[in-house]
Amino acid sequence: MNIAVKALKHAAPGPYLGFALQPVRLCFHLLTCPPGATVSLEYLDDVAIHYVDGSVTLEQTKSALKQNPITDWSDELWKAFANWLDGIASGTLVTGKSRFHLYVTPAKQGEWAEALSNATTAVQIEALVTVIKAKLAKLKKPKACDSNLQRFLNAPAEIRNATVAAFTLLTVDADPIDPLRDLIKAAVDPKLVDDLCHSAVGMAKEQADRLIRGGQPPLVDGDAFKEGFRAFVRKINIPGLLSSFTSSPPEAEVSAMLSARPIFIRQLEIIDADEQDRVRAVSDFLRASADKSAWAEQGLVYAESLTEWDDLLVGRHGLISGEVSDLHADKDDAFRGRMAYRKCAQLDAPLEGRVVPGHFVHGTFNALADVLRLGWHPDYQSLLGDEK
Repeated sequence: MNIAVKALKHAAPGPYLGFALQPVRLCFHLLTCPPGATVSLEYLDDVAIHYVDGSVTLEQTKSALKQNPITDWSDELWKAFANWLDGIASGTLVTGKSRFHLYVTPAKQGEWAEALSNATTAVQIEALVTVIKAKLAKLKKPKACDSNLQRFLNAPAEIRNATVAAFTLLTVDADPIDPLRDLIKAAVDPKLVDDLCHSAVGMAKEQADRLIRGGQPPLVDGDAFKEGFRAFVRKINIPGLLSSFTSSPPEAEVSAMLSARPIFIRQLEIIDADEQDRVRAVSDFLRASADKSAWAEQGLVYAESLTEWDDLLVGRHGLISGEVSDLHADKDDAFRGRMAYRKCAQLDAPLEGRVVPGHFVHGTFNALADVLRLGWHPDYQSLLGDEK
């Protein structure tokens, strides 16, 4: 069936290496999405990742070059939620199978947007809704966001809470090309990095455009895109990514480790990380551990390099934790722990000059947390030291 696809009204402009923001994020997700996933452009949302299990991550992209789109009364913020709630109401999206990202660059702050991102339970969400309603009632005249904000507030509580619980605010990149540069720069001459980023984004946009021109849904195959880009890199004799030898562990294995509550899971419990974070932590911990062994056994990396890389991550964690403490001194320890954890989970760090899979950094951070070389809660040593 041919499907006519129109540009979404909430698409935001902003040139990055000659491209709008959406193709840049399309390219990033194509290079980092898990096996079997596809990534769409301006289909379900600005960008969306479609996973093999039928779940989907929708991402709205906001350029903040001229204004902050996540202020408390920003119409762009509340329109994002209104669009997602409309998708659920229409049956296009399914609660429990849909995650929602709001990507903002350069980095901005917004109290309610951050609170929505950090809220994971119905109690937390309802408390925040109560605060918003109280402040709204005190306004002498409506804000520009009133219509979309009311759509959020008037949505059925169950659906609204599920949407907020699945929401993540992403606003750490000063330049959206930087994550692509980080994927590429470790393995190439610095003079080639931007050219390769430009080529990669162009390849991603062209594949989506080709599908649209053919009247097909713009669902770009992530596996095929990665292979195509690797072939492009090999063509000019540039090293590629350090490939993983593992796949996602079986659900039973993940459940067993969660039940055992190793120290890295206890680390997440004391910062009130949600179940989704813990499941991902176990999966990435297992995959990273297996990759380390496989790479060392096959001589792809030196054991000493892995030790040095661990030390690098410990140092990065210290810098991030210090920054979070300085910026969020007014927040409680659990909040600061979650913030540090999320920032570390999004970190890219090359190993022996090669880019590692997305799960490897996150999994290694959890491995280091398991032996208490680092922690998320400011007082993790006193809270968990005896458990070591």
